[in-house]
Amino acid sequence: MRKALTVILLVIVLTVPFVFFDILPVIGDPDSAPNSHVSDYYIEHAVEECNSPNMVTAVIVDYRAFDTMFETTVMFLAGIAVMLILAEHPKRKLMVPTRVRRLNVHEGSPVYRTVNKDVMVSVIQVLILIYAMYVLFHGEVSLGGGFQAGALIGMTYLLDVMVCRREQPLFRTTKYKAGAIAGLGPLLYAVTGMIPFIGGGLYLQYGKMPFAIHEAELHSIGITSVEIGVTIGVAATIITIINALTERIVFDDEI
Repeated sequence: MRKALTVILLVIVLTVPFVFFDILPVIGDPDSAPNSHVSDYYIEHAVEECNSPNMVTAVIVDYRAFDTMFETTVMFLAGIAVMLILAEHPKRKLMVPTRVRRLNVHEGSPVYRTVNKDVMVSVIQVLILIYAMYVLFHGEVSLGGGFQAGALIGMTYLLDVMVCRREQPLFRTTKYKAGAIAGLGPLLYAVTGMIPFIGGGLYLQYGKMPFAIHEAELHSIGITSVEIGVTIGVAATIITIINALTERIVFDDEI
């Protein structure tokens, strides 16, 4: 009964604002702000004001940087919530169907003589990490950004946990350390936003950062800094969730 009442209360709290308050523009309304002037302004001024040919990056981490900071914070809180929910539960052994079990290659097999699986996975992980860095530092001028780079780093960790059998993992941490690192992402984002205060600017107003360089370059520095924060937050949050799940469940593919 208590759980049912909790669900009902959550539904009411989440539904009432959308039913009784007109807080969002009508989809497709030609007179709404996005359709009347906001989008046109972004398209016409993004490169000049943000020094970012990638308009998506300009909008997300410059024009709407305050909103994106809280999106990163929500991801961090989601990872912490998963960790706390699963923290006190005992481990369970999960039978994995034969068709999805990890490749069990013995030393006498042709596959093992051809290539060592762990070595190949390590090579793939290194390539993914290189690509993640490319996506991070080129997101300002091309496709990519902090969210994508963080997801790639998280997937590298997932490969290490669920595919490799090496005694010394490529990199491994606990869910608590990963959760702490995840918090550094939003913190770096927030601190970057406060630096313009020194130059007399507003929060996240990159052009007022106290560095003696062109304003356009200041925007590039600000965008790159918050993107690094997003990358750290997303990657560490994914790792936190992976650790919380793998510590709860033993994927036994030896049975």
